[in-house]
Amino acid sequence: MAETGRVRWQSPPPTSIDEELVVYDDGSAYLIVRTARDRSPVIGTWRAGVDDADLAVLAGLMGQQRTVDLRHPELDPVLYAAERIAAAARDSPVATATFYASSLPDGEVALLAVGGGTGPADFQLDPDSVLVHLEQADGTEVGWHPMQRLETGFVSPEPQGLGGVGRPAEITPGAYGAIALAGPAIERGQGISVAVEVTGRLHDALPEQPSDEHFRVRTTAVPLPD
Repeated sequence: MAETGRVRWQSPPPTSIDEELVVYDDGSAYLIVRTARDRSPVIGTWRAGVDDADLAVLAGLMGQQRTVDLRHPELDPVLYAAERIAAAARDSPVATATFYASSLPDGEVALLAVGGGTGPADFQLDPDSVLVHLEQADGTEVGWHPMQRLETGFVSPEPQGLGGVGRPAEITPGAYGAIALAGPAIERGQGISVAVEVTGRLHDALPEQPSDEHFRVRTTAVPLPD
């Protein structure tokens, strides 16, 4: 099995989008999401099949990587084919993690991760990267706080340590873990919601030459209890 080529969609900060499609000559393709184009708080690897027509078009990559700057969209048959395959791959997760914010009754905030696919996503959080964003009901950001350094990884309800800080995460599909975040007191009420932003390293699930690269996610905001 050899690579037919790669297409990587990227943008500079503050959006920092990073998605990559890797196509193989056996008709398989893998989508790696490090920061999603649709801003969904999910990272990992997805898989899709490639039909003969699209494989012939993508042969034009000649085994190389093509990088697309999303600020300047390009239109050609190779990218049309890559977009179709990437969209199809989203229905077949291989190893993914979706992140959520949770507001706890005592006013604290937790970061949750839920596994998806057929195996655990291999990732580690940057322990000094956690930010909590404060939003009004209309989504307007009114402030943010850096949280304290993460000392432990995700913990399951049982409880069982699931890694993610200092060692790879071990969150199997359908399972979840949480990390209680320590930091400045957050004033509750007044319709304020919180979102958690975090960065780390994702080790993708490619069958050949997997990579270990930076990711960034920001959860959907959840309301704080009054």
